[in-house]
This record gives sequence, C-alpha cells and structure tokens, in this order.
Amino acid sequence: MPTLRPWLFVWLFLAVGIPRGTAHPFLQNSWWVLVETNRLAMRVSATLRELAVVQHLDTNRAPALDVLTGALEKHGDYLLQALQVQGDGQPLAGEVLDSQLVTDGAESSPTDAALYLDQAHAAFDLEFRFTTNGPPREITLGHATLQGQNYAPGVPWDVTYALLVKGADRQELAAGLVRMDLPFALALPEVAAPGTNPAPAVPPPSSPAKRRTEFGPVTGAPPFAAYLKLGLHHILSGWDHLLFLAALALAARRLVELFKLIGIFTVAHSLTITFSALNWVRLPPWLVEPVIAGSIVFVAAQNLFAPQAARAPSRLAVAFGFGLVHGLGFAGGLNESLGAVGGGGLALAILAFCLGVELGHLVVGLPFWSVIRAGRAELGEKFGELARRWGSGLIAVGGAYFLLAALKN
Repeated sequence: MPTLRPWLFVWLFLAVGIPRGTAHPFLQNSWWVLVETNRLAMRVSATLRELAVVQHLDTNRAPALDVLTGALEKHGDYLLQALQVQGDGQPLAGEVLDSQLVTDGAESSPTDAALYLDQAHAAFDLEFRFTTNGPPREITLGHATLQGQNYAPGVPWDVTYALLVKGADRQELAAGLVRMDLPFALALPEVAAPGTNPAPAVPPPSSPAKRRTEFGPVTGAPPFAAYLKLGLHHILSGWDHLLFLAALALAARRLVELFKLIGIFTVAHSLTITFSALNWVRLPPWLVEPVIAGSIVFVAAQNLFAPQAARAPSRLAVAFGFGLVHGLGFAGGLNESLGAVGGGGLALAILAFCLGVELGHLVVGLPFWSVIRAGRAELGEKFGELARRWGSGLIAVGGAYFLLAALKN
C-alpha cells in the first residue's frame, strides 16, 4: 500500500483547525454617489449594528433618543474619515451634510428609541459632499469602515458597500461592490460646463431648510458577477459556514451523500436568503448568530457521539433545518445593500449571490472530502475514524468559540 502523502494531513489540519477568516460578522451597506460639476454628493445607508459597534451602544436596552441621535452625528464624522474618496488620484475633502434614523424603510422621529434596537429592520442614512476642482476624469471609492474593530479576537468585521454612481442628469454610470480590499475605480464621461446642464444643488450644512438629496430611482440591474463574487467571498472567508460544511463532509462516505448534503443545505439557505432580502422573514442577529454557531457544535457532536445518526436519512433534515438559519445570517444586510433595487434586479442579485455561495461550497467541500477519501483508500478505515474523531473535535471547539463570540455580540 502506498504511503499517504504528508500534505494530506497538513491540508486536513488547516481546513478544520485554524479559524483565520471571519465568522458571520459581515455588514452590507448601500452607497449612492451623484457626480456633479464640482462635487460628489453621497448617501450611505446601513443598519444600526455598525453604529452600535463603532459608537459602543448598549443594545441590550433602549438608549435615550438623544443618545442615539448624538451617536449618529459622531458616526458621520467617523465615516467621513473611513470613506476613501479620490478624484484623479487625489484624496478629496468632504463634509457631513445630514443624518437620519430610519425604521421600516421610512424616515421618522419616533419618541420610542426601542424601535431602533431591532437591528434587522432599523437603519441610518448619512449624506456627504466631497468637493472637486472641476469635473474629475476618474474617481476611486474605497473604505476602511470598522478597520481595526474585531467581532471576536482574531475575527475582524467585514463590511461591503453596494455602490451606485449617477451623473448630474441622474443617469446611471456604474454599479458594483466596494470592499475594504477591493476599491472601485470609475472613468467618468465629460461633465457639461456650469449652466449648460444644471443639476439641483446640495444645500450647505447651515441651510435652514435642509432637504434630502434626490438620487432618483434605480433602473438598472446590479452586476451579476459582483454578487456572484460576493457570495463566493462570504463562503471562503466565513469560517462558521466552512466548519459546518466540514462537519457534514466528515460523515459522508460516498460522493453522492456529499452532494445531497451540500445540495439540501444550499437549497435551504437560498430560501431564507430570498425571504430575508424580500423582507418576508427576518430575525435579529442576536438570535441568528448563536444558533448558527450552535449548529456547528451540534453536527460535530453528532459525528462524535452518534456516528450512525450522522449517516442516517435524518442528516438531510439536520442540514436543511440549519441551512435555513444559516441563510438568515447571510441575508442580514443583503436587502440594505441592494438599496432601492427591486423586481428583476433584486432577483438577479439574489440568484448571483446564492450561486456564489454554492460555488464556494463545492470549491471547499469537494477537495476536503477528496482528502478524506484518499486517506481511507491508502490507510484504510483507521484513517477515516481518526479524521472523523479529531476533525469533529476540532470543529466542535471552533463552533464553541464562535458561539461565545456570538453571545457577546
């Protein structure tokens, strides 16, 4: 019998034993940009979870409304520094114009601040203005939002902005996604000289009759490839999902079993991603994230203490049930990131995101299962049993770590 290559053991250990990516601490925001003659008007919309993290709000009880609005004003100054806006390669100076708390999609000023503690529904809008010296030929948009902030030790936050850029005539110029590691560069068409194509002015901060900048409706579909990559990115960097997937794969003896488990898991979370993005079913992160982490511990423990049940038909029900919860974790901010996109555009973005997630499952699940399969073929069932026990033990430890992190957040 040929000797098993050492890299097989190394790959298996790295795959299940070292959580270097993120768990579920990603936030998805919207970023609208209006390109005018001598300025860039911007609006950023995000859920209150970001505000709570940066401004250290206690979400276990309702803050006073003045505390909440004061935190939002501070957050405007914070984002002014976090948004990295350049025109023709040079950083642009900006200022905060306006801020709004938003609940259930409607701007309001409720007297009960507890309305805002539902971080799955409440959000904020911030408006900015960045001044340019004449029409720029190219703009570059990046961000460092929550850079240096950790969801848990060694687990940073991951913030993505869904970007929409329009010209002064409200015609869409581009749409895409902006991540901390992936800024968005856009070459701009020539802007008409002042007076030839007037655009509504953005009122200065001192204006007594301050109004919201009208960005106009979204008419185009979001880029399919961008949301495909986003789904893939969240799988490859989301160790809670990878650990759950690894736990499923450890108990699968045949390739058809693996495909069934991955397939039913994908179908389940695709359903809740869709329902959540459409605002049909949404649960707060404080409930979803501990259940996701607990699902890792449950499946790993089943591998260890009930291996027969781990290979029974009921395992498909386990994968489906927990897949529904994992989907709610994925979609926690997807609706906000899509902003005003609706109809076919929303459906296309959801489809691309789900396909990216499925691709990530296959990219990780198939090689992982193949390593275990190769080990069994060369060393026999002893290797398979050791992989199941030690792998499941490491996965359970990782799940417990993420469970503690979720309970603290």
